[in-house]
Amino acid sequence: MSQTNTIPKINVLHLFEMAAGPSIQSYYYKKFGYGESWVISKNRTHPVIDYYGIIEKFPKIRNVIIEGLKRCSENVDIVFIHGSEFAVPIFKILTRKKVILQYDGSDINLESRSKNPFRIICRSMADAIIYNQKTHLKKIITIKNVKKEFHPNAVDTDLFKPKNKTRHGSIALMSNNLDREKTMKELENFSDLTIIDKNDQIIPYAEMPNLLNNYEIFVDHKITDFGLYLEALSRSALEALACGCKVYHNGRYIDHLPDENNPEVVMKKLYSLFHQVLSGKNYDFNKP
Repeated sequence: MSQTNTIPKINVLHLFEMAAGPSIQSYYYKKFGYGESWVISKNRTHPVIDYYGIIEKFPKIRNVIIEGLKRCSENVDIVFIHGSEFAVPIFKILTRKKVILQYDGSDINLESRSKNPFRIICRSMADAIIYNQKTHLKKIITIKNVKKEFHPNAVDTDLFKPKNKTRHGSIALMSNNLDREKTMKELENFSDLTIIDKNDQIIPYAEMPNLLNNYEIFVDHKITDFGLYLEALSRSALEALACGCKVYHNGRYIDHLPDENNPEVVMKKLYSLFHQVLSGKNYDFNKP
């Protein structure tokens, strides 16, 4: 992207890893030349997805907060918080930096979280809130007018891409945030289907592209453990599309990765938001 050679660089500090989102954002943000980007997060019991070795891990949440506050005295323009609303007022008050809050799914879908008075106050202090499913918007309750934008997930197309392999059958993934009984009942309607239960079989992230390239179809049919049918394509479904699979979702087949999930498109939109939050103006990518 030649225009990024001359644009004002904006440096971003991400807090808290959420399903590979921050590490992918950080990788492509730097790749396309928008500025520096760092990710710090709590080291969790389940593996943190960090294919590019970007995330700096700390034993406890308070260690992440303390380290984040230290970093903000350096060359950080935007504090980008993933899901954890409680951290918004901490960084707004103590650092005076611009703070972006992002929701990725279960962190806002639960009514007990969406309508929690403390969380509402915390998220209302963000300079902007972004979300990756259009159904999230009505759940992001604030006590004042906060800029809210829909930002689809970026798919790691450097890692997930088609391979010259013979494909056969279909695949579906089960995870621990689903209503397993209802989801399994629906999946029984598909023949020649391999179901991988992520509770029983941990597939390293780096091996997922090779696995997906074995199949013709990825079945993206999921019902959450709180009764919500997921209308948006899952991250795994988007990765399957990037690998050349067809995806069955919500009664139809999809055969290509949507442009809105192309990392170049996603990063351009993200940079535009950062620029608008910092300057109050939209960045003109067409200017010389």
